[in-house]
Amino acid sequence: MNSDEVYEIKRTWEIPATTPTESGVAILIQFFTKYPSNLQKFSTFKDMTLDELKDNPRFKAHANRIMKVFDDSIQTLDGNCSNLEEIWTKIAQSHFNRQIEKQSFKELKEVILEVLVAACNLNDKQTEIWQKLLDFIYDIIFKTIDQLAHDV
Repeated sequence: MNSDEVYEIKRTWEIPATTPTESGVAILIQFFTKYPSNLQKFSTFKDMTLDELKDNPRFKAHANRIMKVFDDSIQTLDGNCSNLEEIWTKIAQSHFNRQIEKQSFKELKEVILEVLVAACNLNDKQTEIWQKLLDFIYDIIFKTIDQLAHDV
């Protein structure tokens, strides 16, 4: 990413980053609303309603962890991409071990972008920049999943 793109990512990220738990909850609730089958992959949460999830401390903690991973990623954009690779390879490995499939990741990626566009009021150019970042991140995730599946 060039410096102008990094600037736009960091500037627009300030909006959800000011309330990370609430932002993460909004993403996950939208994810489970749009793709309810993904809720079944969470043994801790699968028997809860979406309203119950919103107030659940463990759910909020998970939502906050998601936002922290994105925040850590965005903070490294000025530097070298190997930090991004390290962050997202670990995420891919832990989710592969939980048998989370690529389709779930694709669905989450779609929802993340939808929520960011709405919450940050992104214009077309900013949306393209976020799409570029998410494509890069998800390329790391999918390469890692493919390698892990091949090694099994």
